[in-house]
Amino acid sequence: MSLRINNLAPYLKSIADTPFKWGVHDCLIFTNQAFREMYGIGWAEDWLGRYMRDGQPMKRDDLKAEFGFASFTKAVDARLTRVQGVPPRGALVTTRRARRWVTGNAMGIATGAKAAFVGRHGIVYHPIDTIDKAWVKT
Repeated sequence: MSLRINNLAPYLKSIADTPFKWGVHDCLIFTNQAFREMYGIGWAEDWLGRYMRDGQPMKRDDLKAEFGFASFTKAVDARLTRVQGVPPRGALVTTRRARRWVTGNAMGIATGAKAAFVGRHGIVYHPIDTIDKAWVKT
């Protein structure tokens, strides 16, 4: 599975104005699709659709029961490799500076000096120094 990082920019451009909507274009769907574009397969294919109930995101205790992890970080650590320092382009990243949800973090994708996140009206960018955690597929 080779990284096709050049697929990231066209994907981000194609969804630049797509607003956040739970279960349609939220941070899990966005980051999973970015990994599909770069690797040919998403990082969380089996999680899609499992974090919603009746059109709403599940509460923290329900997420713990559904996925079997005490925290979002532990769940991601179980499937991707955490990186320290400046995240490489294409890494899954989290920040507390963007709009956070049940997990306490917003998920995005590192693009270089910035990271892309889904905002209310489309893709928004935050400086890379606002990133709390980062993971890559190995």
